[in-house]
Amino acid sequence: MEYVALYRKYRPKTLEQVYGQKYIVDIFKNSIISNKFFHAYLLSGPRGTGKTTIAKLIAKIVNCEKLDGVNPCDNCNSCKLINDRSNPDIIEIDAASNNGVDEIRAIREKVVLMPSVSKYKVYIIDEVHMLSVSAFNALLKTLEEPPKHVIFILATTEIDKVPETIVSRCQCYDFKRISIDDIVSCLSYICECENVSVEEDVLKLIGDYCNGGMRDSIGLLDKLLTYSDNVDKKLFYDVVGLVDDDLIHDIFVNICEKNTNEVFDIIEKMVNSGKNLEIVVEQLLNLMKKLSVNGKYPISQGDFMNVLEGVSNILYNIKFASNQLLFFEIEILKTINLININNIENSNNDTLNIVNNENDDNDDEVQKNISTNSDVNKSDDSKDIIDNKQTFAKINFDPIINNAFALADKKIKVDIVNKWNNFNEYVHNKEFSSIVSYFLDSTIQVAGEKDVIISTDYESIVNNAASNITKLELLFNLVMGKHFNIAFVLTKEWNKLKTKYVNDLKSGKKYNYIEPKDQKDVIIEESADEIELPDVISSAKSVFGDDIVEVK
Repeated sequence: MEYVALYRKYRPKTLEQVYGQKYIVDIFKNSIISNKFFHAYLLSGPRGTGKTTIAKLIAKIVNCEKLDGVNPCDNCNSCKLINDRSNPDIIEIDAASNNGVDEIRAIREKVVLMPSVSKYKVYIIDEVHMLSVSAFNALLKTLEEPPKHVIFILATTEIDKVPETIVSRCQCYDFKRISIDDIVSCLSYICECENVSVEEDVLKLIGDYCNGGMRDSIGLLDKLLTYSDNVDKKLFYDVVGLVDDDLIHDIFVNICEKNTNEVFDIIEKMVNSGKNLEIVVEQLLNLMKKLSVNGKYPISQGDFMNVLEGVSNILYNIKFASNQLLFFEIEILKTINLININNIENSNNDTLNIVNNENDDNDDEVQKNISTNSDVNKSDDSKDIIDNKQTFAKINFDPIINNAFALADKKIKVDIVNKWNNFNEYVHNKEFSSIVSYFLDSTIQVAGEKDVIISTDYESIVNNAASNITKLELLFNLVMGKHFNIAFVLTKEWNKLKTKYVNDLKSGKKYNYIEPKDQKDVIIEESADEIELPDVISSAKSVFGDDIVEVK
């Protein structure tokens, strides 16, 4: 018999079997009970969190002839045809490969036809954000005046790319990443049904690695089970290419203790065994992020922040290094030299407990040591670096603004927007609680490879940002996972900058990237040839998006 992938075999057949989306499931249950269905739904959220599953269940439920409460009966003609994937009234479309206006026009021509065997025609359009502008315009007309026998269910992982005109005509539901507990519960059930043995710790590692995606988690479990019916942590780490958390912990402890040779030995062994050094550094940064979120540091607060910034810079730049091992060794040596304390506050095991246990018995003592040693133990060199950066920030944000425009990339901006809510994790963090509101009350406007422009309506934020720029950048880089220079501007000032940028492009001027050592003035040069207007529009849209730029 042909093997069926686990994520297909165990796809939920009822709403009760859907994990991690309780409020959405409850809403649809109430809709079923009251027999109140809308003509269009828009389901958005990370991949593998249940959007397509819910869409298919709703298509089945609205057409079931003998509902069992809120569940399809699976016995009527419509249910059987849907189970066999042969119901002509359930039309699934992948917008990634059918994104042209002709495909949507074909839908418009067919929606007027009555269903063949079911009560409703249901169009499920997956990855709807991939539709072209013309296709969206064609779809809009149908969504405005749909026939009573048609239901549209749109699904997307990038809601920001769906036009507001489409969004406003749909009932919208935002799917969240699924909790580790829900993923473990689902994977445990699958293991029991498949009669296989997998350690619970491995199931937690799978959920964490897949970042709250149920489909990815089940897919990874399926992959692991192809190697063995008895999955342990070693197999997990070998298959996914990660390093055991204990080894990552050993690296961190040795960095804190300034044991340079030990760090080099561990890393060299990892590289020689085939481990990806970028992944190792990313795991190290994630360990430090857990410590930072809890506000519990095994070394002084100031030293911890120096290490955090150093590791963050390594992660960002290591991909460009021709010899990654040598680059890591040089940069980690620089980072270690910024540490003043020669001992770690807790034993090796205690440090792991700090990450995993928010109520550690030694919390009070740790916090006492942090507050005592935080600033006193910074080396003079470290203090000079911070002071110089803050002084520069007070003088001039223009180079950062210039560089953000020079290397503007809308994809980077979208990634930052998707991570923006993660700032909420630091609201109660002792280190960052005083400045996290700067981001929560602001908006990302332009993002380049290394620089971003952030606007705010509050003059106090702009005034205070300069004097807190080092801490702000540490928090920003921690949340985003890579290094950025940031510039805060008032909203009214941002509007002027945006207009100037577009006008500069029209007049044939260009923004050149300024290397950090040369950051004194904004450099805008006349280009050799006038930029054609279509190129201007394209460049501006790549920065601001389709709906903002208006050419007169």
